[in-house]
Amino acid sequence: MNRIIKLTISILLSLFFVTTINAQAPANPIRWRVNVKMTSATEGEVIIKSTIDDGWHLYGMKLPKNGPQPTEFDFSASKGVSFIGDLSASPAPTRYHDSMFDLDLTCWSSAVTFRRKFKVTDAATAVVAGKIRYMGCNDQNCMPPKIETFSKKVIVKK
Repeated sequence: MNRIIKLTISILLSLFFVTTINAQAPANPIRWRVNVKMTSATEGEVIIKSTIDDGWHLYGMKLPKNGPQPTEFDFSASKGVSFIGDLSASPAPTRYHDSMFDLDLTCWSSAVTFRRKFKVTDAATAVVAGKIRYMGCNDQNCMPPKIETFSKKVIVKK
């Protein structure tokens, strides 16, 4: 009987600690969705949307050294397309002083949409692909830098 009580207490304590740890940080407070939209017969736009949980923020793309990982996009795995211009973000990131890093930083706190235009150079192989490297924090902790990969076939209508 004593053994059963100890086992039950051990199981309950284990469940409590697992629940407490999981409650501290969501598994993925920053989520990504990538789409490709053709704007003409030969040109299109990659649209990357990030949704950020309440209380969390995604760091900006231009940050000072010795701080958190900036948000970076790598489109080098793309084929059959050439990119036109730079990546744009809407809304613009918010500038603030981060007490955890003691630096002036930029971030997004709810949702942000990134866009980059491209021209199709080979319709048969056209794919927009790459990686997003990013980091997010809340007021208590930071997630380690993560990499999200994406690949979207470009459908050219004739």
